[in-house]
Amino acid sequence: MSWALHRIDDRLIHGQVVVAWGQRLNPKRIWVVDDASAANDWERELLASAAPGVDVRVITVADAAAAHAEEDAATGGAFLLVRSLPAALALVEAGARVAAFNVGGLHYAPGKERLGEYVYLDDRDREAARALLRAGVELYVQDIPAAPPRPLASLDPTLVEQASP
Repeated sequence: MSWALHRIDDRLIHGQVVVAWGQRLNPKRIWVVDDASAANDWERELLASAAPGVDVRVITVADAAAAHAEEDAATGGAFLLVRSLPAALALVEAGARVAAFNVGGLHYAPGKERLGEYVYLDDRDREAARALLRAGVELYVQDIPAAPPRPLASLDPTLVEQASP
């Protein structure tokens, strides 16, 4: 399998992704799947410069979903990054077959409740998480490779209780 990591992180490309995960998994490519960033030349250039030596693509959810299976067959590892749980859900609903998302950082914003050191969710996030879980997508919290992965639902048991059909 070519996809080494599917990650939800509101900071997209940053030190944890490039240094911690990058050194552990050595990706050849990083896909940043974010409609707003894909529409902004400056953001595309900034994100591409954040991972020296790695082929960075900043693309829309629709484009990523359409090409996800092809990338899975490509050689060399790749990362796929989305900014939020709703964006992850949109990607899956658009047809990308993602088995699991690493929840790396969903930070404080007004209206969000703290579930962990680097995980804050609001009602929209919870609905997206429940929909992903119902679709069979595993959601696990792990900021860096050295940290033990934990199911997102272990931080908020209502995600599982309300995700059941």
